Amino acid sequence: MRNAFANKITELAKKNKKIILLSGDIGNKLFNSFKKQNLGRFINCGVAESNMTTVAAGLAYAGFTPITYTIASFNVFKTIEQIKIDICYQNLPVIIVGVGAGLSYSNLGTTHHSIEDIGVLNSISNLNIICPADQKELIKLLPQIIKSGKPTYLRLGKKNEKQVYSGNCGSKIGKVEIIQKGREICIFGTGNVLHNVISASKNLKYNFKPQIVNIHSIKPFDKKNVLKYLKEFKKIIVVEEHIEAGGLSVMLKKLTSENRTNNKFICHNTGNKYLIGLGDKINAHKKVKLDSLSIKKSIDKFYKM
Repeated sequence: MRNAFANKITELAKKNKKIILLSGDIGNKLFNSFKKQNLGRFINCGVAESNMTTVAAGLAYAGFTPITYTIASFNVFKTIEQIKIDICYQNLPVIIVGVGAGLSYSNLGTTHHSIEDIGVLNSISNLNIICPADQKELIKLLPQIIKSGKPTYLRLGKKNEKQVYSGNCGSKIGKVEIIQKGREICIFGTGNVLHNVISASKNLKYNFKPQIVNIHSIKPFDKKNVLKYLKEFKKIIVVEEHIEAGGLSVMLKKLTSENRTNNKFICHNTGNKYLIGLGDKINAHKKVKLDSLSIKKSIDKFYKM
């Protein structure tokens, strides 16, 4: 995903001279093409993420479109005050790119897990939160994010993410996308983990297809269509690479409660505890039941309930 981001932002910056890319001392080789084709518009801010965020706010105030880029756990939890006060309080068009979100850096331990970011940032006014499912969706949404002129957190995986969209991707900010039409059960997911949902929905014990809905826009949230599916399907599965608190499942349960849709839920997330000793991302998904086999078992179980 980071390669897709680097290629697309390089292309966009050639046409839009206001785009400035700020890095927290990562991605130097990744952005070689950007640096060559957009001279003077790449700034390595070093291991100083809070300062990078304030610099980005200043650039936005001066009329530029700054993008901060570093590992998600650092670009959120080290910069939260600056995101709130310097960027969002003034409603400045800064794009905060968190690469390696969720459990992408699982093998580096708890310090590199970014599984609380949505919950923390969702409480900040004026900030959009976008979680593309794959490279195609990222490429589709990135120009829209820039055009919106809104403070935005762009939540990305790391590398080698599997494709969710095999054909064209028509994703639009603020609108959910149906990945697979189905019946009986509706599965809501966000981000890279949607590929595990698609794999899980194949070769089920019972001869049916669940509906799969991609919520790539956490904010702005497509309340109207989500509520429509909550009314249409009573059995809901939520899959997210995030802790339960403050995540997508909480948002959906709140909507259910407010509208008395009487849904039943099975939620796959990372729980509410620090995760230790998970190993790589594949093993981490198995441990917290975000792998396709665990999701498949929930679909089969839920169908007969």
